[in-house]
Amino acid sequence: MKFSEKLKVCRKHAQLTQSQVAEQLHVSRKTISGWENDHSFPDVGSLVQLSDIYDVRLDDLMRDDHLLAYYKEAEQLHQKSRKWVVVSYRCNFLLLVLGYIDYLRPFGIRTFLVPFLVLVNAMVLLSYFSDWQRFKSGKLRVGIVITVFIAFIAEILINTIVPSYLNELAHAVDDGPAAIIGEVAGRLLVTSILILSLVLAIFLKPKQRERS
Repeated sequence: MKFSEKLKVCRKHAQLTQSQVAEQLHVSRKTISGWENDHSFPDVGSLVQLSDIYDVRLDDLMRDDHLLAYYKEAEQLHQKSRKWVVVSYRCNFLLLVLGYIDYLRPFGIRTFLVPFLVLVNAMVLLSYFSDWQRFKSGKLRVGIVITVFIAFIAEILINTIVPSYLNELAHAVDDGPAAIIGEVAGRLLVTSILILSLVLAIFLKPKQRERS
């Protein structure tokens, strides 16, 4: 019997409707219908819950070649995502350091290459990161807001002591309002990118199992 047919039979045997099962799993009724019509498969967590709801052994539910192949492929993709998260997270530290060095302009050199690389790496990290459940914590969200606020104030203060930036800003004043707006907007953009990278470094640390 196919996995989708097993789900339908088990649900009916438990005398439950699709809506009732969906409510217990906190998913939509359409999702349950998709599982029972072989359009999609539940994740591992939902599969375990289905086993409990229908009072059926988990290995009995999983005796389907298509389902096992699906989970094998899903696990391979998950492992690949873990590797990308770890690599990207580590690169973020290096780029963050280089970004602040570039931000301070110790040699008076101005470049947008480093901030661009910081942003690209941040997008890669965000695209592969999957442990978003940790951010359901209210304290963690408040911590992110406080971190962003403190980092923004700190970087604004840094801008007031960087000689090369102050010189460029002075030249922009001489060139007119458009030059001033461009200079300030560019600096704010770089500031935002570095704050994003800092937040990722603090709050998107991979779990131990992801680093193994």
